[in-house]
Formats: sequence, structure tokens, C-alpha cells
Amino acid sequence: MKLERVLTKLKFDDSVSGYALVTNEGYPFLSFSLPDAVLPQITATLKIHVNDLKLMNILTSKGSVILARVDPEWVLVVLFTPELHLGGALSRTQAVIDLLAQVDLPPPPKFAPEPEIEEVIEELPIADEIEEVLPEEEEESLLSEVEVFHGCVVLRSERYNEAMTLDSKLNKAMKRAYSNLGVDILLVIDEKMTVYKIADHLAKPVEQVLEAVTWCVNEGITGVECPDVQEPGQKEIIELPLFEGQIKKAKKQHRAVLELCDGTRTLHQISNVLDIQYFAALQCTIPYRGKTLKFIRTDKITRG
Repeated sequence: MKLERVLTKLKFDDSVSGYALVTNEGYPFLSFSLPDAVLPQITATLKIHVNDLKLMNILTSKGSVILARVDPEWVLVVLFTPELHLGGALSRTQAVIDLLAQVDLPPPPKFAPEPEIEEVIEELPIADEIEEVLPEEEEESLLSEVEVFHGCVVLRSERYNEAMTLDSKLNKAMKRAYSNLGVDILLVIDEKMTVYKIADHLAKPVEQVLEAVTWCVNEGITGVECPDVQEPGQKEIIELPLFEGQIKKAKKQHRAVLELCDGTRTLHQISNVLDIQYFAALQCTIPYRGKTLKFIRTDKITRG
């Protein structure tokens, strides 16, 4: 079973406000709508209970947060709406944990080793030696830029492990540029998914993921395998939602999205038109799928 399929159970649960896989130190990855305000409480709880953690509840201003041990390296964090009672939150979290037991989870990012401090000052590099190091830094900045497209398959490259090492220079640079999105992308790389599919799995705008992947490629973190020709006229399969029911019978909060589901726009485009998150647009379509709403698979002409 694939990780993204299991996490879909949480994405489509109306009682779930956000979730994340976190390390034993409390670093969140593959996070979805988890408010930053609850992270300090999660980190503090893990510091105390990480060794004996199995299933635990934290009361926050945003609702109940359930911490559940997935394996020795990962903890699942789920934030439920205040309306859901504790028993329901615990049972729903446990159901996802049972499914995660069938998933081969990637190892969490590593911590950068503490730099060793030289005790003898005389052994520090002299000026001539320092000058010899400088060309290496210039070399990194002169990496030739690679053009990446939506249909390119994303691969791991030689600096992948360095980028996944927490607090390494490259990891910090990636976080400055793309926050946790960069690490989330690296975690789901299976060397089969295209940029477009990675964006879909992470429920992030394609252009945002494309920009982050391009940055990673040019930093030597990832590589890509792209079709030989990506010129006007090349086709890419996309899905367009089409609502065929009576709009008056739909819930009021869903109508704005459903009215734009006319078979000519993707959900990403609809979310951009309405200036809402992709996940919010997706939630509006779920009750109608297979009934009055269907997705039309069609070809999109890509222009790079």
C-alpha cells in the first residue's frame, strides 16, 4: 500500500483539520494544514514521552491533537475539529496507524553532525589554504541550469542525502527557499512519479512544485528524466471535473466550486479562480463523485 493512499483517508475526513508525519524530535514532514501554533506543544510532549509514546491526546486551542507511534522513527500527528469527541479521534487515528503498518516508510531526514572544534589554534588553516577552498563554492554556483517540465520523472541525485540532513547548509538553503515543501518532495520521490503527480500527491499547486524541483535539480539534489521532445503539441493527460446535477440541491458551501466544474477547468484552476486552497476545492467535490460529478480525462497541450 502506498503512503499517499493511506493519508488520503485523513485528507477526506471532514473532522480532520490537519496532520503531519513528525520525527521523534518533532520536526514535521508531509504536513497538511497543521497550524504552526500547535507545533511547540507537540515538540514539548515528544521530549517527555517519545520513548513510551503509543497513542496520546493533547488539548490545544485548535482542537484535539492525537500523537500516535507509527514506527521507531515516525510519529503521526492528527488535529481534529473541536466538535469530534475524543473516542472518535482516537479510533480514527488508530485506523490510519493500522494502514501505515503496511507502508514502507522512508527514513526521516538526518541531523547534521556537530562540527568539531579545533583545540589548537595553530592548526587552523592558514590564509593560502583558505584561498584554495574558495573555487569550490564558486563551482557550485556555476551549475548549468536544467529546464524541468511537468511531465519529467523526478529522480534522486548525488546531493540528495546532504539535502535530507537536518540543519546542513544545503538543507537550510532549501528551507529558506521553499520551507518544508522541498523536504516533502524529497520524501515522496520514488523515481517513478512526474512533477505533476508529486504535486497531486502533496495537494500543492503544480507550478509551485515545478519551481522547487527545478531548484533541486540545479543544486544537484535531484535529477529528472524528461520526454525527448517537450515542444508545443506534446500531450499530457489531465482530469477535468464536470458537475451534471442540480446546483440547487448541492450544499451552499459547495456551490461556488461546483458551478465552475463544467469540464473545462482542473481543480487547481478552479481553486485559483476562487482564491481558495486546492484541498478546500477538492472537499467540495467529494460528496458528489460517482453520482452527479465525474472527472473527464483529456489531453492538455503543454508548452513548457
